[in-house]
Amino acid sequence: MEEQELRVGGWEKEKGRRTFRRLFNLILVLSISFAIIGPSTINYNPAYIPSDSLYLANGMWNGPFDVQYSKEFAGHIKVSSVTYETTLDSSGELRIISMSSFMNLEDIDFQNRVIEVVRQEASKEGLELKNGVVLDEDLELPAGYSIYQWEDNDITIRAIVWNEKDEYILNELGNYYRQYQTIVCIIFADSGTSISQASELIEDVI
Repeated sequence: MEEQELRVGGWEKEKGRRTFRRLFNLILVLSISFAIIGPSTINYNPAYIPSDSLYLANGMWNGPFDVQYSKEFAGHIKVSSVTYETTLDSSGELRIISMSSFMNLEDIDFQNRVIEVVRQEASKEGLELKNGVVLDEDLELPAGYSIYQWEDNDITIRAIVWNEKDEYILNELGNYYRQYQTIVCIIFADSGTSISQASELIEDVI
């Protein structure tokens, strides 16, 4: 009787080990599959301003120009960028960057990530981020948007950022899935008028 109980206990212990191994193997397979297949299921989803938006329609701003595509984190974040410019003395430029991912980027050190994106874009223009502030302005944008602003001599750099969720994205494999989209709109301007116009254009971003 004593020997039989030992056998039963040993069998239960072995069964527990087997379950753990199977669970570990399943997690490992899923992780590798996500690393390999994941990037191919994320779509580029560029954000842009429709041509009938006020300042584009009346010719005060032009674009889109410099449409660019890139990838980050082994393709798990797909980034698209478009640029708009004023037609009067080139006093304003608006860059719209959209980052598509399965991950909600708000959960991954969001503010520092946004600042780094703006820093990289400012560097391309020969500008440096200094004297940064967070602004509170009432714009017609999705809930939870943030506004950051820096000054570099006579140039104002303003970033308007929000995160949204596209519920029904069709991927290349014909499946629907949820894809997160982070929009970073960066304004470079030397006048308050250009900043105001660009902010109004951003309200029309789709």
